[in-house]
Formats: sequence, structure tokens, C-alpha cells
Amino acid sequence: MGHIKIGAFIAAKRKERDLTQEELASYLGVSKPAVSKWESGQSYPDIVLLPVLAAYFNTSVDALLGYEAQLSKQEIKALYKKLSARFATEPFETVMAECRDYVKKYHACWNLLYAVSLLYTNHAMLGGSSDAAEAVLHEAAALLERVETESGEATLAKEALSLRAYCFLATGRAAEAIDLLGDADTHALPIDPLLAKAYMLKGDTDRAKELLQRFIYTSGVTVIAAMPDLMLLYADAPNKLDACLSITALIGDAFELRKTQPHHYFALYLTAAALFAALGAVEKALDILEDYVGIVTDEAIYPLKLRGSAFFDRIEPYFDTLRLGNMAPRSETLIKKDLKDAVICNPAFDGLKTLDRFRALAERLGRLE
Repeated sequence: MGHIKIGAFIAAKRKERDLTQEELASYLGVSKPAVSKWESGQSYPDIVLLPVLAAYFNTSVDALLGYEAQLSKQEIKALYKKLSARFATEPFETVMAECRDYVKKYHACWNLLYAVSLLYTNHAMLGGSSDAAEAVLHEAAALLERVETESGEATLAKEALSLRAYCFLATGRAAEAIDLLGDADTHALPIDPLLAKAYMLKGDTDRAKELLQRFIYTSGVTVIAAMPDLMLLYADAPNKLDACLSITALIGDAFELRKTQPHHYFALYLTAAALFAALGAVEKALDILEDYVGIVTDEAIYPLKLRGSAFFDRIEPYFDTLRLGNMAPRSETLIKKDLKDAVICNPAFDGLKTLDRFRALAERLGRLE
């Protein structure tokens, strides 16, 4: 995966021509053991011999080297999954060092650099301090800027821009995030509905269904994902908070998000419970925490991944286009630990921790493995 394969190439080409190692060595003016070492990977030909070898085998120097500067989409997904799991079990700096090695090795593999940036943003908090986490996010932002400006891939560049804006926000650089994202009024309208109409006119109803399902589904998910931030803006307005929860429940039930994307409820319920607790609405906060614990302890949601539903039965192809496919951005071990700590160790709930009902919830969370 991404290394120089010149020895195997030379051996294959030599055998195609029915040459012995000695005959090839004689042509090149080197010893037979030298050719043998090349083919076994013990050494490489001198750089001045590369164009001679390329010309002899009627190929390019790049093909001769057999160097793969890019990783496939599937290789990147597998690598992300491997490194994500290692973040959960090995020292943070050890895994970070390996990530940096991949960045050096695949300096211009833009999809890989984006994936490493995503790893950084999802695991920065494991660095041990806020300063360490901030340093990792700065590192991610620098990589993302390269992807955005140098990749030449419009879709990837947009994703890199969005993730870089997140890094700015996570490090308190709000003004830079605003400058980066620009004026929301200038953003283009979504094209999926128009494109679906075009496919309908063309007679390709299957593609039209995929596009419309994707548009409707992602629109609903986007509303749910944005709701915790809206609730924070209404921290002093209980009626607004209730309305946010009601709207979320309606959309979530309609889109079957408890089954397909339950993780969107995690931040929603934690935010709502913390806000009601701050308002002194203890029973309301505990009711919401009951809902939270009910979801996170439901074994049916694991492993956490994106799923379709009986109605949204045409969105699997959309999941396949995502950088990580349908898998979660962190290992399940880390996710479950955070789900427990978000309640048990959350200072927002300090005023509830002496209550029997809260203790019972904490005990249920403690059994989550």
C-alpha cells in the first residue's frame, strides 16, 4: 500500500523477456548479485540506472518505480478504522506519530490528508489538556487548508473548508470561521431536487428516487443536528426549549432517526437536560436524561453507523459516497465512554447527583460496555 515496488517490476519484466539475472546484469554493467538484491527488495538500482531500465523495458520511470502515491477510498476507510481503534487503546502520541508518518508518506493524497484531519478533530480531546487539543486542531486546520487550496477537487475542497471552520470554532477563532465561510446568503441553492426532476424527465426514476430521498433525509438530519445550538440561544426561555424538543420529536419520529441516526439525539438531550437543570426544572431535566439513557443503553443502536429505513430505502448509495461510508468517526469504546462521562462527570448535573433518580440513571449508564 503506497511503497516502491521496483524489484517486483524488474523481476516480472525480466521474466516476460525470458532473461536471466546474469543477462540483465551484463546489459546494465552491474553484477548478478546486484540484480538479485533489487528483485528481492534488499536494495534499489542506482538512480542513474533508472532511465536505462525504463527504456530497456519500454516503460516510464514512474511505472518502473511502481510507487503508489494515492490510496484508494476503501484503503483510506480501512486505515481510518484501524487508527481510530488504536486511539482507544494506545498512547495518544504513539498514534499521532503514526498519523504524521502517513501524512509524510502520502503528502499529496488529498483524501488521505482529509481523513487524517478528521481523525485529529475527532480525537484531539485525548491529548490530555486543552492546550494539547488546541495544538492538534491547529495541525488539522493546516492540513485542511492544503487540501482546500491544492487538491483541485471541488467537493473535497468544500468539505475541507467546512471542517477547517469547525477547527476554528473549536479553538475559539469565531471571526476566522466567519471569514472562511463567507456570507450565508451567497451560498448556492441545493441542486438535488432540480437534478431529480431532470432524471424524472429522462425516465430514470430510480436515480430520481435516490436524489430526492437523499435531499429530504439530509434536510431532516440537518435540522436535528442544528437544534442543540439553537437551544443554547434560548437558554433562558423554557417555552422555546420545549418547542425545540417537540419539533425534534416530530421530525425524528417521521424520519425514524432513533433507528437510523440515534447519535443526533445524544447532544440534543444532553444540551436540553443541562439547560433545564440550570433553570431549576429538576424533574424536567431528569425526564430528558431518562430519554438519553434509554437511547444510549439500547443495544439495538450498536454498532453505531448510518442506516436506512423502510421508507428511506434508497439512501445506501449516498452513504457509500461519504468519506467514512456509514461507520462512526471514533471507536465504539471511546464513544461509549464519552456517553457515560457526559452525564456522570458533567458539572452541569452536579445539583442532581444526590438524587436517587439521578443515581439510578448513572448506575444504568455504568453498565454500558
